[in-house]
Amino acid sequence: MPGEDDSGPAAGRRAIPGFKGAAARRLLGVVPPHTGYELVRLANGLWSVHSLAEGETFHPVIGPAAEAEALYVRQLRLRERARAHPGEFVVWDVGLGAAANALGVLRHTRDIPCSLRLVSFDRTIEPLRFALQHVEPLDYLRGYEVRARELIAHRQVAFAEGQQRVRWEVHLADFPALLASPPARRFPKPHVIMFDAFSPARNPAMWTLPLFRTLQQLLDPARPCAMPTYSRSTMLRVCWLVAGFYVGAGHATGEKEETTIAANTPDLIARPLDRRWLMRARRSTSAEPLQTPDYRQAPLSAETWEQLKGHPQFSPAVPP
Repeated sequence: MPGEDDSGPAAGRRAIPGFKGAAARRLLGVVPPHTGYELVRLANGLWSVHSLAEGETFHPVIGPAAEAEALYVRQLRLRERARAHPGEFVVWDVGLGAAANALGVLRHTRDIPCSLRLVSFDRTIEPLRFALQHVEPLDYLRGYEVRARELIAHRQVAFAEGQQRVRWEVHLADFPALLASPPARRFPKPHVIMFDAFSPARNPAMWTLPLFRTLQQLLDPARPCAMPTYSRSTMLRVCWLVAGFYVGAGHATGEKEETTIAANTPDLIARPLDRRWLMRARRSTSAEPLQTPDYRQAPLSAETWEQLKGHPQFSPAVPP
């Protein structure tokens, strides 16, 4: 099981616990690759998608559907919040991948009266295209094949299912660059951000302090927004706090006893990080946020420690 500083190459949510690369794929059973992706059988018998280029597996412990439900749907009280919101409920899906998280949101809200705007982001549509060739083992796709193919073809799809109305769009781009560009300010302001990028060791550009500061500034302060992710690393939690979020321990997924959730209001954080966590972060050897897209591990700098001490989450102020 990963420790608190679980941001190394073998410690991300997408690494198969206890095994790496070809050894893990031999152990779990692999469908031979046809593109840059392959199908792998997880230890619990479920199937998922493995990226050959990144060397990481999507949802490697409890599987795509179960992780989407635990990490996003239930933790965020998505059904209740979408039902209660009078207008369009906006979900940002950062890391579309093979669409397990997006389809988890659609499947778990399809029986309630709501208007859902799903905005997905990724560098490539290929994982979803690959997954649609394997709907039988990846059964979370079942029933949404036509919608997903239309999304691939047109980059957007609109449909109604029962009392649910859906607008789903995908933006294929480098997310940090897109977020820093003028068009980002025209994106609908989210109520939820599902942050599901590859691990910091594999994709450090998606985990930098400048990125999350930009993201926080794009939110509507009057619109409560929560952002869970699979990592529980000290580096990530410090990064989100310094970027201006409130941060807490998130729901367990599989062998991980907890994950991480951030929000622009403390009301959406059930288990906020406290001063005891702050003291552990001060002693950690891997706590300083990434400033550039170059992965490294380092203890807190004096400047970052001062910023943490002054965060309103730890009010009254932490003594020196």
